[in-house]
Amino acid sequence: MDILDFINSKTIRDYLHEIEYQCDSMQAAWLVYQSRYKSFEEKHEAWQWIIDNMPDCEMPERRYSVSRPSLHGYLAELMNYRNEHKKRILKGKAPKHMQVPDEDLFKDAFESRWYFFPTPFKKGDIVYDCNYDPHLRDYCTGAFVLNGINNDPKDREKNMENQDSSDMVAYGWFQEENGTIYNEVMFNYMDLELFKGHLTGQERLLIALSNYVKGKISEELLLHAQRVLIMHDLGYNSLANWYTEEELELAGIAGLKVHDLTGSERKKRKKKIEKRWKDHSYT
Repeated sequence: MDILDFINSKTIRDYLHEIEYQCDSMQAAWLVYQSRYKSFEEKHEAWQWIIDNMPDCEMPERRYSVSRPSLHGYLAELMNYRNEHKKRILKGKAPKHMQVPDEDLFKDAFESRWYFFPTPFKKGDIVYDCNYDPHLRDYCTGAFVLNGINNDPKDREKNMENQDSSDMVAYGWFQEENGTIYNEVMFNYMDLELFKGHLTGQERLLIALSNYVKGKISEELLLHAQRVLIMHDLGYNSLANWYTEEELELAGIAGLKVHDLTGSERKKRKKKIEKRWKDHSYT
């Protein structure tokens, strides 16, 4: 069985296949647990395959999870429990009157642990959470420019002992609908997808920011790109004539057409932009 097939992100799934990555038993069990697109039956089949084909191991105590002597024993117990409550689980509801041991069995035994996986991403890549539309601009969603991932191999043992799955984050520069850039984190880094689509409007600033972080364009050109995109929304063309077409491409502003707006159209466009900025301002 291909346990890597349970990874939600195609980018990471393909990369781990390429490097022929071998999961340990805990990693494999967690990948099955966190899959968003596999069925109830497929997950049970995979857990049974882990019991039959992968080494058993202890599940050490963590902040929100009791110690368990056997992963195999836990998975067998978990599948029996899930079968008993299958109807409620498939409806997205936890079983009634859950006691602490049951809650641990159902969820926290996985989520109280941190898991290491290598990823193919580099600082400056434009990425997004594969479970959401990359053009969605709610808080901490949509395509963003990667700054880093909490999966440094040198921190692996420390993180496995002291952190849980909520610490499996990627961080970088996100963008609001009005174009504002802010620094935040997303969970979980195993859902990162490399963005290969087309960016329009204020989203183009992510192209410039990405190439600035990668050292491909200057800070001056990055700031110029931001100004150009704001002015473009207002109907003005402010492209400087001293940049090459290649530089403008790296800044995400090559090929911008000059708007031919009347005075009234320009006023309407300006009011729309000002309203957008006001609606997304912090109070």
